[in-house]
Amino acid sequence: MEKHSPDEKTVGIVISEEVLAAIAATAVREVEGVTALVARPAKVTRLLRGGGNLRYVRLSQAGTELVIEMALRVKAGVNITTLSCQAQSAVKKAMKDMAGRSVARVNLRIAGADF
Repeated sequence: MEKHSPDEKTVGIVISEEVLAAIAATAVREVEGVTALVARPAKVTRLLRGGGNLRYVRLSQAGTELVIEMALRVKAGVNITTLSCQAQSAVKKAMKDMAGRSVARVNLRIAGADF
């Protein structure tokens, strides 16, 4: 049996997609002006077991970084550009702080406004 020194071992923690989606969803919900997340189309979510936050957040890889996509409903009259920048920053910061994952892009779609 070959012995390895501690620095030769690769140790990794696997974080489930559901946990990453929950982090992103929670971060964006805390942004002032966001009223709700909008679920992905039914035919896509039907394939997902249980759904959870994966109904609202789509995750994919871009090299070693994540790409996050979600659709939002916002308060009427809010500045969408400012809100989008705040939401993107909140999601990126939460992913880095809570999961140690870098985010390449946060793609947001404004699905509607609540009056």
